Amino acid sequence: MLISPERVTMSDRFTVKPLERRRIDQAWPLVQTGRAADDREAWRHYARLLLDTADGGIRTVEGDHGYIHGIYAYQVLPSPRHGKVFQVDMFLALDLIEPEAAIDVLLDDMDRVALELGCNAVHLHLPQREGIGTSVSVALARALDHGHHREDLRLCRPLT
Repeated sequence: MLISPERVTMSDRFTVKPLERRRIDQAWPLVQTGRAADDREAWRHYARLLLDTADGGIRTVEGDHGYIHGIYAYQVLPSPRHGKVFQVDMFLALDLIEPEAAIDVLLDDMDRVALELGCNAVHLHLPQREGIGTSVSVALARALDHGHHREDLRLCRPLT
């Protein structure tokens, strides 16, 4: 199924669109601020992998001036509970003027893209790293208001 490449939101301040390969490095400051990747090369590798797969991608929310204010990375995965899920492993939105608006635009876009891809649920992973607590609590509150609920607990055990 074809995903709409770009969508202008109700607020003409933000546009949601797929991340283009040539803009991977432009997204790095946001990814770094959100501590979603340990270094620039790890981010580049991750972004290229997702952009090269048919069942995944990266979408950004940009302001009128072209700056990236938010980003999410997704993969479509099978689920015994939901059939097909839209798994979001990286969700970051940092906007000083309207943080809730940037988050809401990304959440709405996730639902739309997930439905276009035939998914029955969205699984949203929010970062829990030190130093980004305020933005995470805002994102969590907005996601809960948007209809998300806590379904499972995800743990990580680094092996290297």
